[in-house]
Amino acid sequence: MPEVRFAVLGPLRVRLNGAELALGPRQQRAVLAMLLVNAGQPVLVSDLVDALWPDKAPRSAVNVIHRYVGQLRRLLEPELPPRAEGQWILRSGGAYRLHVDSECADITRFRALIEQARAADGREAVRLFVQALGLWRGRCASSERLDTKADALYAGVDQECLAALAEAADVALASRMAAEILPEFRRIAPYDPLNEVLYARLIVLLAAVGRQSEALTVYEEITQRLADELGVDPGPDLRAAQQKVRRQHPSLAVARPAQLPSDLRTFSGREADLERMLVAAGSMSVALIEGMAGVGKTAMAIRLAHELAPRFPDGQLFVNLRGFDPGGVTTAPEEALRHFLYALGVPGNRIPQRLDDMAALYRSLLRGKRMLVVLDNARDGAQVMLLLPGSATCLTVVTSRNRLTSVIAQVGANPFILEPMPAEEARAMVAARLGDDRGELEPRAVDQIVTMCARLPLALAIIGARAAMHPGLPLSTIARELTGASASLDAFSRDGDAAVDLRAVFGASYRTLSADAARMFRLLALHWGPDVSVAASASMAGMTPSSTRDALSELTKTRLLTEHVPGRFEFHDLVRVYAMELSHEMDDPADRDAAVRRMVDHYLVSCTNMSTMAPLWPIADVFLTNTRVDGPETPTSTADATKWFATERHVLENVVKNALEVGFYEQAWRLALAMLLFFQSQGRFPSWVATLHAGLEAAKAAGDVAAEARTARGLAGGYHHAGDSENALRYLKLAADLIEDLGGTTEKAHILRNMGDVLSGLGHATSGDYPKAYAFYEKAAELYLELDEPRGLANARLGMGTCLYRMGAPERAFALQWEAIETCKVAQDIVGESVAWAQAADGRHEVGDYTTAVSYYGHAAEICRSTNHDMGLVRSLRGLGDAYAALGDRDSARAAWEEALSRTDDRFLSVEIQARLANPQ
Repeated sequence: MPEVRFAVLGPLRVRLNGAELALGPRQQRAVLAMLLVNAGQPVLVSDLVDALWPDKAPRSAVNVIHRYVGQLRRLLEPELPPRAEGQWILRSGGAYRLHVDSECADITRFRALIEQARAADGREAVRLFVQALGLWRGRCASSERLDTKADALYAGVDQECLAALAEAADVALASRMAAEILPEFRRIAPYDPLNEVLYARLIVLLAAVGRQSEALTVYEEITQRLADELGVDPGPDLRAAQQKVRRQHPSLAVARPAQLPSDLRTFSGREADLERMLVAAGSMSVALIEGMAGVGKTAMAIRLAHELAPRFPDGQLFVNLRGFDPGGVTTAPEEALRHFLYALGVPGNRIPQRLDDMAALYRSLLRGKRMLVVLDNARDGAQVMLLLPGSATCLTVVTSRNRLTSVIAQVGANPFILEPMPAEEARAMVAARLGDDRGELEPRAVDQIVTMCARLPLALAIIGARAAMHPGLPLSTIARELTGASASLDAFSRDGDAAVDLRAVFGASYRTLSADAARMFRLLALHWGPDVSVAASASMAGMTPSSTRDALSELTKTRLLTEHVPGRFEFHDLVRVYAMELSHEMDDPADRDAAVRRMVDHYLVSCTNMSTMAPLWPIADVFLTNTRVDGPETPTSTADATKWFATERHVLENVVKNALEVGFYEQAWRLALAMLLFFQSQGRFPSWVATLHAGLEAAKAAGDVAAEARTARGLAGGYHHAGDSENALRYLKLAADLIEDLGGTTEKAHILRNMGDVLSGLGHATSGDYPKAYAFYEKAAELYLELDEPRGLANARLGMGTCLYRMGAPERAFALQWEAIETCKVAQDIVGESVAWAQAADGRHEVGDYTTAVSYYGHAAEICRSTNHDMGLVRSLRGLGDAYAALGDRDSARAAWEEALSRTDDRFLSVEIQARLANPQ
């Protein structure tokens, strides 16, 4: 549902989904202002007419009012059908009513907070008064006053605010919290410059924070104004205030500034972070707490400041710089300095006008003092630099969701980066928020809540508060609701308070972005993860690499994106949900689809480029893509290609799976085939099987029989290397049946050879059906000869040789293997040559020629090292160790096996090698 926010405590403003609306002509705005000031109460059309035309209304006045209302309805709800009433402006008889609650309008929020303040005590009451008064931006509906009857209504709201201001001053003075209310009092009181009640309280507040001289100056100023404008002397309130100041009434005892907000009672976790900061505090002058929105920077800074306060006996200063305030209004350095100077006892008439002079006075006052300064929620270095004390005896704690590199570079700030909480601490935080034993009774639900909140403290606090407010609601119900709404932030945006609304919190960072960075943020949400490179980001957004790097730098600076390793970027889960919501709200569906297609094509073309330098048999040209994209990634060497695949493997697997789901069938099966060689060379057999299954499904969905046959054969290879001969033969037979109808001779030869591989148990310790396997190899060799395909021929002959060894014909086997080695050399198939050497070594080992076997395995291992063929290297090293062991050289055997074990993730191979190391016979 669209979010509408009304404001009338000052100029009339309305925001729809964060964007300010143009509310039309002045009379139309006046209608809305009157409805808003009446805050949900009906307003007669006749009263609206009187307000707009105080002298004489035209005959069409009622129709004009109805037209204004209709136009306002369509502004607030752009999709509203003609003549529909909508949800905001409702009609009842001869009246209209604006339907607002205590959250969507500043005037209703103001009144609700004032009521809460009156029901609270001490510090909490003052906090609520300050929050309420902060909503007052000037005279009510100041932009819509027409010298009509409505002006009296607006003036009544002004008086309501001023009365609350006086009440807040009394509570603050009674609670010895004058410093907390003084900034709001100084801002609002001048709107009624002859109000003796207000100015009497201002004089007392100033004296209460140690500004007696300024308090007496204020008394003199209002005395003069009363004489000049009204011709009267000060009344009893003003005179009593002056006497209090002159006699230093006990209630005006001067206290050192102690502006820290209350420590959070439910603060939990972060022990390691807090300890690290406390240890460093003795040797630093500026602590910079950074982290993404909602990660708990302010809570940490306040907890840290309370822990450190005893070390700083001259007091504590605190200011919220509002760098990412949802309303878009930041605290300027001038305002923050003035706030600090008042707290330090400087009279208003002695505060310099120039910013540099204010900063110089501030630094002078703090020189030699032990003062703790907290600058919360800074937007950038410029907002911070002038607020840093010049004395090394002071400590400043700064929080920001941006990277404040300039503060680190210029003053040597110590950065502390907060990450989402560890799972155990997150669970403890939920338990602390609940305040009961529900967490112990439903541990699985707590785990689900922690997972769905992605360990983000603000999200955990929102859900924890909701659970605490509904003690009868099972946590499992909340967990199910979060799981069901995982593509939305609705569960974290319910109570209307921007400070605890994830959309508002993330939105404050988003609104600081340039257009390019904002678009990149939205489009990257469509990426299938888990992370993304600069090149893929550029392709997805259709931007140049330089512009892409700038946009990504901006996103990481604002912590909307994390560069978790150099050159690779990822979202926090909830930030990604927010970005996805924005993309669906702001980007045209065609633009989103085009971005996803560019992403898929980028990975397809890049992986195909890499496969041309894969450390195994290259893919047949018929399966290479002819897709063209801007800026694909291209390898410079086999090592480069292998490293790229190792880095991108999880992304590529996700792309194949998701491309199948969204209907990019051709890209899915082509990409799966392009990955096959890397799976084989790196021994990634489970990934091989899962990815080629998806590729096969994509080929079927595309109706491409040749692709279906090729992916079925590729899937069979994955099963074979994983030790599942039954499924390997099943998919090879499927491939053979499919290719039979197409007449593909080359593919048929490959299938026959692979049949031989499976039946002979090639690459495994199991025995095989060697005569049958030999027959398949022989048929494959005949086809390869016809096709003049030397690589295939060499592999077929190697298989024949293996079978002959097992069938008791070693001399014939040797001859075939030498032919294969020579064929590979002529064809410059260096990887095929390594396989040939390894299989020849296997044969020599079987006939007891262990010395020759050591030599051949060594040849194979060196070739595999040079081509980054990890799987071939592991198997060659395993054989080399076996040959050394047979020769009685146990040290060399152990060295070969240990290197093999260090290079494999294959469970079966690992078990085999560990058994050898345990018992090196």
